Amino acid sequence: MSKERRRFFRVDDIVGLKIEHVDKQQLEETLQTFRKEQHKFSIRNEFNYQLEQHRADLNHIKAKMPELGRYLSVLQAQIDSLTDRIISAEHKSSMTRDTEANISAQGIAYMSDDRLTSGDIVKLNLKLLPGQQKIVIYARVILCVKDPTEQGRFKIALDFEHIHEADREILVKHVHEKQRQLLGAGRFEKND
Repeated sequence: MSKERRRFFRVDDIVGLKIEHVDKQQLEETLQTFRKEQHKFSIRNEFNYQLEQHRADLNHIKAKMPELGRYLSVLQAQIDSLTDRIISAEHKSSMTRDTEANISAQGIAYMSDDRLTSGDIVKLNLKLLPGQQKIVIYARVILCVKDPTEQGRFKIALDFEHIHEADREILVKHVHEKQRQLLGAGRFEKND
């Protein structure tokens, strides 16, 4: 386990998941394209990431100049609408299946009927629920073993090797929010 993996918290979750095998002969070209051209989902995530970095500025503007704040909110809604239309064009090719998983900003572990080969790179379409954020990641298969308790199923672990920074931030926030919800639920159970 790498030191990088230990930096991120993990939670049990249900996520939308689709795995695609990457041809080894095309791997370097595929990754170069991924690095150069942000995936359409990643563009939306990058916009939201940049907005989050300036949330305090927007709140300050709204407090000092409400008209300008409303106008900026309208512009944001228009950008969201445009990116929704762009993303919907890709929606069919990125359909995911809801899957129970243990997830962090660095990796994911889940059960599957499909066998993967350790060391291979796979393309992962990930949909976070309930917010519906979609992320494309190229991950390395670090574990694929038959589960003795579930006949014919494999326990799979993937390490996120190629992910856009804005997408990783979305994962960090998603995992943090899940942890916060679990801690809050734990407090209510103790008080009962």
